[in-house]
Amino acid sequence: MKNLSIRQLRIFTSAARHNSFARAAEELHLTAPAVSMQMKDLEADLCISLFTREGRGVCLTSAGEYFLVYARRILSALKEAESMMTKLQGVETGNLSIGLVSTAIYILPQLLAGFRKTHPGVSVVIEVRNREDLIKLMRDDTIDIAIMGKPPKDLDVVAQAFADHPHAFIASPSHHLAEHGSLKLDMLDQEEIIVREAGSGTRAMMHQFFDHVRFRPLSTIEMSSNETVKQAVMADLGISFVSLHTVGLELLHGELCVLNVHDTPVVRTWYVVGRTKTMSRAAQDFRDFVLAQGGPLLEAFFASPQRPIPDRPNANKNAEPTASLGTRAKAAQLT
Repeated sequence: MKNLSIRQLRIFTSAARHNSFARAAEELHLTAPAVSMQMKDLEADLCISLFTREGRGVCLTSAGEYFLVYARRILSALKEAESMMTKLQGVETGNLSIGLVSTAIYILPQLLAGFRKTHPGVSVVIEVRNREDLIKLMRDDTIDIAIMGKPPKDLDVVAQAFADHPHAFIASPSHHLAEHGSLKLDMLDQEEIIVREAGSGTRAMMHQFFDHVRFRPLSTIEMSSNETVKQAVMADLGISFVSLHTVGLELLHGELCVLNVHDTPVVRTWYVVGRTKTMSRAAQDFRDFVLAQGGPLLEAFFASPQRPIPDRPNANKNAEPTASLGTRAKAAQLT
């Protein structure tokens, strides 16, 4: 292994994660031929095949599976060493890789802007994935820390809650239900429901809620991003069940509205999630900032004059109103 390089290990683990040289090249900002050449050199140095071809992709051999374990250990140890050297320097520098579920891209700017005021020397890389892919990145130690809704149960992580995360039904203001009063959920069973793709946290949340209230929509249309869902709803293609943190601007400008559906908003929780064994100094500082400031920052940002979340039917009129996206909604809370 005299010619083995850290670059080759990073390329190898990326190719193994994606089962593709092309996707590894895209992730690492290399060309596919460069990735292929590096892997050929690695196999020649090890005197054993690590990959087999499968259509347009690749698959690890048995030797490749074994080598992946050691490659991850080496990269993890290097990350720990880098973190320790940064701590010994006592300076506010370092690299920070943050993983996000796609819904969190609407809240990260507020969190990151506040963090960078006190940590201007930290270099930040953002990885946006759906929940399933994000868990894979965490398992591979490709990211330092993650912002997500539902933490993984089968992974050694520390997940800490920092803010409420309301979900509700949205529609175009021209939709026939937009000006309707209180709506029972079964009144939506003939509506076209626009949903996120399988594997997304929003999709899982929606199914959990629907199962809880025993609701089955007649028809759904699947889309792979929050932006396409919003555009479809604004075009009056249907209604959707979404995170209200993704539609703040559209509500503010009257392009979307929140339907007054019984038992909504459904309140989830935002978590900051980290692998404690490999967490860098920068990741620890970001986690501490989010836990201390994340809730108040989101409360202030989403409490701007946006369209109010409707009161639940039969709500206590003397209770404190749930007037904005930033307030703690008095609604169904699934655990």
